[in-house]
Amino acid sequence: SVLSVLGCSPASPRSSRCIAPSSPPGLWPSCRTARQRGSLPCAMAKHAHQHASGGKAPADKAQSSQELPDPSSLAVRLRDANEAMWARIGAVAEVMDDLERASTAYECALRHNPYKTSTLAAAAEVYRRRDNLGKASDCLQRAVKVEPNNGDLWSKLAFTYLLTDDLQNAYTAYQHALFHLPNPKDTQVWYGIGMLYERCGSFDHAEEAFAGVLKMDPNTDKKQEILYRLGAIYKQTQKYSQSLECFALIVNNPPPPRTAADVWLHIGHIYELQQLYDKAMESYQNGMQDNANNPKLLQHIAWLRLQDCPFQNVTTAIQLLTKASEIDPSDAQSWYILGRCQVGVREYNKAHHAYQQAVYRDERNPTLWCSIGILYYKIGQYKEALDAYSKAIRFNPFMSAVWYNLGTLYESCKQPPDAKDAYQHALEIDKDSVHVRERLHRLQLAAENPNLPLDSLPPLPAVLEPVVIRALEHINPLESLAGGQVAQGGQEVKTEPTSGQAATSAPQGLPLDLSCLAAGISPEAAEVARKMTAQPLS
Repeated sequence: SVLSVLGCSPASPRSSRCIAPSSPPGLWPSCRTARQRGSLPCAMAKHAHQHASGGKAPADKAQSSQELPDPSSLAVRLRDANEAMWARIGAVAEVMDDLERASTAYECALRHNPYKTSTLAAAAEVYRRRDNLGKASDCLQRAVKVEPNNGDLWSKLAFTYLLTDDLQNAYTAYQHALFHLPNPKDTQVWYGIGMLYERCGSFDHAEEAFAGVLKMDPNTDKKQEILYRLGAIYKQTQKYSQSLECFALIVNNPPPPRTAADVWLHIGHIYELQQLYDKAMESYQNGMQDNANNPKLLQHIAWLRLQDCPFQNVTTAIQLLTKASEIDPSDAQSWYILGRCQVGVREYNKAHHAYQQAVYRDERNPTLWCSIGILYYKIGQYKEALDAYSKAIRFNPFMSAVWYNLGTLYESCKQPPDAKDAYQHALEIDKDSVHVRERLHRLQLAAENPNLPLDSLPPLPAVLEPVVIRALEHINPLESLAGGQVAQGGQEVKTEPTSGQAATSAPQGLPLDLSCLAAGISPEAAEVARKMTAQPLS
């Protein structure tokens, strides 16, 4: 290794005090020779002088201080030499991609001079490459305290904050960077600013920042990554043709760690969002040729099998989702959709297991808890259904479907006043819901005339799923309180066909993650987005 070759192993407690490599005997001059040449270090020279005078220090201290070098000056030179040597060792180790030795060497260098900004920046880069973002952030914070007008240090600190999702501090650091940089048209800075805007959901500003980087440097090493991010932004903002152009440019050379399968996934999803199912399936199959075990591809193909299209096949969808969950058990989305399919084919025990796996991985998802409540409702476990609906409302009180389901649950338990309150909440959220209005109307009719036979009226859905899966509706129409009975003890539910589709809006394509169905961006990101809208980085 580099350090062992130089004779300064970091494991040795004396290594941090080394200036030069160890040398063979006889390389350094003897004390007498060094003293004659005047090159003996201060402490050794003083000891030799005392030995020559019989072990007594000279009486005239002023005269002695004039004859010997200034100790503080020599100490500074010794410190700087040690720091420089360890910094060079760290740089060599970094070039050799030995990041552990590089970080150790930089730590030794900083023990000699903890305020050297170049060493702090180098150490921060090594820590970042080792995914130790906490130490990287600490080093850069120390560096900007020493040089508060260094825009380059501020930009590196801002990017480190961004990697740790500390969006507020990232925004503040980028403000300092743009103020202190001699040339604010720095592609690395604006690439980070684009990522910050993207993370906060400010897609228009993110698009402007990324496009600006490509204009400033069309051959930037971040070009493939920027095109990938622009493609995703255009898809989010429904600029599908522009999104397809970006992904087409990188499908044969995707930015690491993405693969061609990941790009084909986006392309297929864009076609699916436009209901061009043939092109979507073709794109997914192209991705499968690159990686047949990509869990997201399997997930999207399964979702396509659940749409109103020529590829609809619930059995195949269940097989694909089962395989996807085996390949990547940590993906809550695969478990959720698998559970939905198994509820649709009335395999309630398997559905309960799938939902349980999803909860283990995404316990704060209101969409998931709403569907769990529906499962409990179908098998007659009303108390558990109420608990699940309550959790869904706690995580997101603005889902019309969950309030509707809560109302039907109260009706099943013969609690019309509570049902009315739930329906009114649902109507406040979704004023165009035909089913909610009809539920309220029938509650009013029942209150005015208790003997009025409501069974003769057209049936209404007993539950509304937050995300509609059309293929499952064809298999197992939603139960109606007018014509169906809720199963007890996990038996099958008796149902009658409904008069219409569930009145709830749902995306036609699969969201990139379930959390976007509910909470969206975090409150912190929303706050930073508000500040950036009021005071854009420029």
